[in-house]
Amino acid sequence: MRAELASGARRHLVCPSGCREGKFEILGAPVLVDSSGRYLSHQDKVATFRCAECQVVAIDLAAAASARARDTGYAPPPSLQCPACGSRLLAPEDHDPALDLECPECGAVFTWDEGSPSLLGSFSEPLSAPDEED
Repeated sequence: MRAELASGARRHLVCPSGCREGKFEILGAPVLVDSSGRYLSHQDKVATFRCAECQVVAIDLAAAASARARDTGYAPPPSLQCPACGSRLLAPEDHDPALDLECPECGAVFTWDEGSPSLLGSFSEPLSAPDEED
C-alpha cells in the first residue's frame, strides 16, 4: 500500500538547520493501522513535521508560498506536465506559448498545449485502480 498525503496537500519540507537527510517525522496526525498493527494510512492535514536528524520543526515551503500568494494576491505560474515522462514542470515566465518546450528530465520536445492541463481532463489516461495491498 502506498502512503498518500491528504487530498490536495502538496509539501516541500526543508530543515531550517540545513540537514540534508530529507527525512521528516510527522507529529500530531492520526495514523491508522489494521488489527495486526500494519500501517494503513494517515491524515496529515493539520500535522507538524520535524527533521528526523536534528529534531527541529520543518518548514513547508509549499505552504509558505501558498500563504504568500493568498495574502498578496499573486497567482503562481502555471505548471506543465511532460507528455512523454509525466514530470511536473513550472512554466517559464518569459516563454512564448507559440514556441516548443523541452523537458529537462527526458529531453522530449512538446508544445505548450500538450503540456498544459486540460479543463476537460484527459480521455486517453486509464482510470486509476483502487490502492492494492503489496
